[in-house]
Formats: sequence, structure tokens, C-alpha cells
Amino acid sequence: MQSDTLGTAPEEVTVIWSRRAKPGRQAALENVIDRLAQAMSSATGYEGVVSLRPQPGHPPIYTMVARFASQADLDAWVSSEIRGRLYAEAEGVSVGGLNVQQAAGLEGWFQMPGQPLVVPPPRYKMAIITWAALFPVLVLANLIAAPLLSNVSPLVRLLPVSIVLIALMTWVVMPRMTKWFRFWLYPEAH
Repeated sequence: MQSDTLGTAPEEVTVIWSRRAKPGRQAALENVIDRLAQAMSSATGYEGVVSLRPQPGHPPIYTMVARFASQADLDAWVSSEIRGRLYAEAEGVSVGGLNVQQAAGLEGWFQMPGQPLVVPPPRYKMAIITWAALFPVLVLANLIAAPLLSNVSPLVRLLPVSIVLIALMTWVVMPRMTKWFRFWLYPEAH
């Protein structure tokens, strides 16, 4: 991985693109999105993409969440010829233009499950909620792991504890914390 001028690794970038299909053009937009995902997979710095289709009975909004190793890699993809051609094709079968959001780091933990994509809350609120969620899970994980792994060195014990901790935080704890504290994290939505 290349580094910037300060000697630190570039930060991974997540970008979220969404657009609404024209009435009766959902299949055409899905086709363009599939071709965009395929073309993107060969881009420099590409680290993955997830395409989200609308549920029946909901607005025909299609979303792509893509990760790139750096902002420079994302910029290279956005300015590529193939992306430009497919973007123009998507414009022809959609309305309202392209909605773009970008996030880095822990901001991805703070998307409301089942809700439209929103601007993340202020970082101090994310830090407080993360600490409030992490501390009890960390204490509980250590209380459980200590007797089970008492014959293992503390450093080695951290490996399974950290794996379980990250999985719990990502798929169980943070989605619930975000939902429970949405009134504080997203006050303008209420």
C-alpha cells in the first residue's frame, strides 16, 4: 500500500451512490448497475461493492456501496472512460440525478437500519455511543474469556476476544444502539 507524504497509509474510502429509476425502467437501471459493478471490479484500489435493490412496494431507488483503498483510487475510477459511459446510460433510465455520499472509518456503523442513507452524526456523538456500546461488551467478553482461556497468554487471548467483539459490535450491538439513540444521533429526523 502506498503512503502519502506524511508517511501514513491512505485511508480507505467508502462511497455510496444511489439513484431512482424512471417508471417502468427498473430492469434497465438494474442492468446498468450490474455492468458498473463488473467494470468497477477491475479498477485499481477496488476493495468491494454491494448493490442494493429496492424492496417491493418501496420507491425504485437503487444503491451501490463501494470501497476503494484510497481517495486517489476512487477519483481514478470516477474519471474513467467506462464509468463515464455507464453513468451516461444510467442517467437515461433514472430521474433526479445521482446522489453521492462518502464515509470513512466508523461512520458506517451509524447508518440507521432500513432507513434511507443519511449524513452521519457528529463525531463526538459517534464516539460517545461507540464507547457506551463497547465498554459493557468488552467487560463481558473478558469475564467470559478469562476463565475459558486461563491457560493461554493474555496476548493470545486477545485474538478470539477481538474477533467476537468486532462481530458483535458490527452486526448486533451498533445497529441496535443506533436505533435506540436515533433521537439523539439524528435529531433533525424527528
